[in-house]
Amino acid sequence: MSDPHRIVMIDDSEIQLEVAAKVLEDAGFQVRAVSSLRRFVNAVMDWKPNLIVTDLHMPEMSGAQLCSWLRMQVETAKTPIIICSSVEDGELERIARAVGADGYVSKSAGPEALPAKLHALCDEILF
Repeated sequence: MSDPHRIVMIDDSEIQLEVAAKVLEDAGFQVRAVSSLRRFVNAVMDWKPNLIVTDLHMPEMSGAQLCSWLRMQVETAKTPIIICSSVEDGELERIARAVGADGYVSKSAGPEALPAKLHALCDEILF
C-alpha cells in the first residue's frame, strides 16, 4: 500500500478547516490545515505536500492570487492545486483555469465532494 497523500489546505474559516480536514483524514489523506498565510507558506515549504487546497476568498491574499504565486515558485510550480469556494461553479471554473489551478470544488456540494475530487486528481496526476 502506498503512503497517504499529503495535503496542505488554507481557509480563513477555522470551522471549514476543521470539517474539511476531518473528512479528508477519514478518506485516507494526511492533512495540515492552516488559517494564515504565514503558516501556509511554512507548511508548504517544510512538509512538501502532494496537493494544495485553497479557499478563494481570504483576507490576506485571495486563493486566486495565492495560486498564481505558487505557480511562480520553483518548489510548488507543479504541485496540484484545488480552489474550494462557495462561488457559482461556472465562475469558479473560470477563475481556476485563469490562475492555473488543477481543479475546483464548490463548498455548496458539501464536504464529501472534496475527497472524491482529490482522489480523482491523485489518480489522474500523481500516478
